Amino acid sequence: MSETEHTEKKQSDRWFPIFCAVMIVLLLLNTFVVKLAVVDGSSMYPTLHDGQFLLVFRPGYKAAQGDVVVIHTGEGVFNRDYIVKRVIAIEGQTVKIDYDLNEVSVEDVILSEPYLNFEEDPMLPRDDRSVVRYTVPEGCVFVMGDNRNHSADSRSDKYGMIDVSKIVGRVVLPVL
Repeated sequence: MSETEHTEKKQSDRWFPIFCAVMIVLLLLNTFVVKLAVVDGSSMYPTLHDGQFLLVFRPGYKAAQGDVVVIHTGEGVFNRDYIVKRVIAIEGQTVKIDYDLNEVSVEDVILSEPYLNFEEDPMLPRDDRSVVRYTVPEGCVFVMGDNRNHSADSRSDKYGMIDVSKIVGRVVLPVL
């Protein structure tokens, strides 16, 4: 082996442990601190767009009204499906949705929701009722998408109330 080849091998041997250490740190960060997620669909439009990358903060997250969160649904291949929704109410609170007035209220306080998709009627009724009420059980949250007419959320039988243990974390910022 020539001296040049020997020097290059020494340098590459030195970088391998550094590469491994960086990969371990990134894996630990992704598992315990922040997670990179991708929006799949239009349920959060116009706040978030299909294909947009998100940075999700994980440690010690406690659900708060208005937060955009990533939720583990436990569906899909390898149990790895997630949804992104906005927390409307937390445990013990009562949600009232008036489809005729396009209003959502929590504890009889009408929410200001400038983030909704107003390009169409923001909330079309899901059934023949124009007003519906929900009480959020202990250990759960009530979530909705910002694109209400195109969102499977706590109003649907598919998801219903979300157990707080299923919340991966709060979206801190869209990456792209």
